Amino acid sequence: MFFFIFAWTISYLSFPVIINISNEKGLLATPSERSSHIIKIPNLGGVGIFMGFVLTFTIFGSLFNIAAYYHLLGAVLVLFFLGLKDDILVLSAKSKFIVQLIVSLLLVLSSNLTISSLYGVFGIYEIGSLSAIAITTFVFVLIINSYNLIDGIDGLAGTIALCFLTVSSVLFYNSNSITLCVISIILMGSVMAFLQYNFSIKKKIFMGDTGSMIVGFLISFLLVNILNLKELNLVFFSYQTNPVLLIALLFYPLLDTARIFFVRLIILKKSPFSADKNHIHHKLLSLGFKHYQISLFVGVATLILAFLSLLIVNETIYFQLFSIIFIGILLFFTPVILHKMKSFKFNFLKDGILLFLILLSMGVMQSCASKKDVLYFQDGTDANIINTRIGDQKIESNDILAVKIYSIDPEVSKIYNIDLLEGSVGVSNLETMKLKGYLVSDEGSIIMPVLGKVVVNDKTTAMLEAFLKEKLIVEGHLKEPIVSVRILNSKITILGEVRSPGTFTFVEKNLTLLQALGLAGDLTISGKRQDVLLIRNENNRKTIYHLDLTSRDWMSTDLYYIKQNDVIVVNPNNAKIKSSGIIGNPGTLIAIISFLLTGFLLIKN
Repeated sequence: MFFFIFAWTISYLSFPVIINISNEKGLLATPSERSSHIIKIPNLGGVGIFMGFVLTFTIFGSLFNIAAYYHLLGAVLVLFFLGLKDDILVLSAKSKFIVQLIVSLLLVLSSNLTISSLYGVFGIYEIGSLSAIAITTFVFVLIINSYNLIDGIDGLAGTIALCFLTVSSVLFYNSNSITLCVISIILMGSVMAFLQYNFSIKKKIFMGDTGSMIVGFLISFLLVNILNLKELNLVFFSYQTNPVLLIALLFYPLLDTARIFFVRLIILKKSPFSADKNHIHHKLLSLGFKHYQISLFVGVATLILAFLSLLIVNETIYFQLFSIIFIGILLFFTPVILHKMKSFKFNFLKDGILLFLILLSMGVMQSCASKKDVLYFQDGTDANIINTRIGDQKIESNDILAVKIYSIDPEVSKIYNIDLLEGSVGVSNLETMKLKGYLVSDEGSIIMPVLGKVVVNDKTTAMLEAFLKEKLIVEGHLKEPIVSVRILNSKITILGEVRSPGTFTFVEKNLTLLQALGLAGDLTISGKRQDVLLIRNENNRKTIYHLDLTSRDWMSTDLYYIKQNDVIVVNPNNAKIKSSGIIGNPGTLIAIISFLLTGFLLIKN
């Protein structure tokens, strides 16, 4: 709250000065055919936003790691002067695009901040470094220009920014990314101060290219950082990082940009950067809505769309994207649709087929993820599984054993237990138990109190229990003794496409393969379930078994229970393998080509 108030105060006090200077020097936005205002208005609101953001962030930089964000401040400074020059002298779209592209690319390279995954779109997850740089730079340039294009009426750009920044501040706060949270809050305070003047009648000011480029760039920066969070936490919702929520928050500028480019390039056959009145807000103005009504409507619709995206986070990525696109279009065009429905006549053949295709597409998108690559045990629900014989672990050199000997008289059996001789042991502490246990020597033996040297190598725990029990009886130590033997350092190694690969220790006598995979957090979505490798040392020979987890057949074999020192390797599926190179698979290549072609067309026009 302190950072918000401080940034708001600086910006709020800056705007009257900026307005007075703009009026005296004639730095005003002159109305044109496409303008939604009829008098000259100062358009240097971005200067006030810049002042509030930069001064607050630098003044209190000692409270957080400001050194890690020098590249961000440098990029904002370049865009500030670019926007200022455009607001005063007017620059060409080509010049602005080139500078935006260079600034975004330099930030990505200097900060190593990239979008490294497509989250399953086109079957792609992780992508190569070159592809990540290209896609991230494209996202920066796309959002900057999309945000700039919606700055056509009072309050619209600021409202969209507030919606995004509110959510981003919560996400960063809950993920303990305090500096990024502060950046969101500072920018929010500056934008809030701007909106008060932007909606004012007597002291009105526009954001201008200075403000739209700075705010759009910072939103892009925060968006990429959100995608790099491992988990998103938003009040009652917690889920793995997903871009759909962010798309929902920025859906209006993205939709308006896509629509404008389509209308200008395909229908009007002219440059996509040529000015006209084909924006969505122009359509709403023509229906009689006022500026504040449109901004309020877009803000509420954005939050509704974001909330809906949270309700479908467990669906496939295709279903989420299609649903957000479909619902988003309906939401933002609701006033236009309702207006046209007054004179609408339903054509069953034409419109009915269109409705059927839409519903069919939704069903197809829902089933785009192949269940045969994801689900376990797909060979019937009533399949009979033969009980697998449970085998004891064999004791080997360097094993640590816990041997407990009990009898009817506890006092008599006390001298046979090393932990009782040396004091109490925290049984719940595995590491303490290991220190108190018996280390099997290279010769395969242990030294026990009273009993002396006992050979344990190549015996199972059950065999050693029987051997010690017989020894205690035959040698006259105890009558009816009870012996318990456990291996304290039994370990397995799990590698590959699991959530937490590593080496795991277990004390259970028997552990199933499924329990072992559970220790590693289960397979990721990219794990190849049809061919999991189990490497086992048997009779001094390494044997590799191939297991199909989508079938139940292996559960009736000795492979159901793992053994000490087993190694489980989960290989990546084909989609993950294809996306691991520098270019990745054809989908990534198409994305790069699209980016290059888009850049070429923008520069050419």
